[in-house]
Amino acid sequence: MNASARAFVLGWPIAHTKSPVIVDAAFAALGLDARMEVRAVPPEQLAHAIAELRALPMLGASVTVPHKLAVAALCDELAGAARELGAVNCLQLERGRLVGHNTDARGFLDGLGRDVRGVRAILLGAGGASRAVAYALRGAGASVDILSRPFPDLHSAFARADLLVDCTSAGLDPAADAAFTAQLPLAALPPAAWVGTLVYHRRTRLLDAAAPRHTFDGRAMLVHQAAIAVGLWTGRDPPIDIMTRALDDALVKSA
Repeated sequence: MNASARAFVLGWPIAHTKSPVIVDAAFAALGLDARMEVRAVPPEQLAHAIAELRALPMLGASVTVPHKLAVAALCDELAGAARELGAVNCLQLERGRLVGHNTDARGFLDGLGRDVRGVRAILLGAGGASRAVAYALRGAGASVDILSRPFPDLHSAFARADLLVDCTSAGLDPAADAAFTAQLPLAALPPAAWVGTLVYHRRTRLLDAAAPRHTFDGRAMLVHQAAIAVGLWTGRDPPIDIMTRALDDALVKSA
């Protein structure tokens, strides 16, 4: 590996990202002279940004909202889950070819930490992250409904759910978060239902409104999907515990 090798994270907006914190912690723990850089990429500049990355001696790149679907068309090859989903959140250069991976699917299940066989899940949103979560849950034996537009009987759907996951970007903005959560019939959810969001950098209104049910945010998924990416880029086993501590410390400092 070259000295001071670089990985990147691309998104819009991207100021909230903690990916460099956890990836750099993994690099340091593995004894690698490498770091992750943030690149804010508006949708209309995505193709140009990817072309620039191809020319760099990079380890790889993470891709986040809103680029996970669009970036798939810019890859030379899609591997595994990315090929099935058409959604990419991890880029790897292999002998000059750009390979798109999806580490969100496995990362979600690894972070969830429960058996989902027979679970009835509802996912809010139909973007790249939602596709990955649905793919993971169905592959592990859950039934999944994806709600991306007004639903004729939202109350009835929630009443049957064992797991509700918000895969939208509403939680990124406090005002949008409040308006979004107010539309959801959370009281209809069974007391034993699990409720989660993929947002990790702030406590969302959804989680507060779903209490006292079991709730979870996107921290575990972020760490586990990043760990898979680090493994792809370096060929080394990533230190999950160190990456988790780095994320938790960074969130405390930014609170």
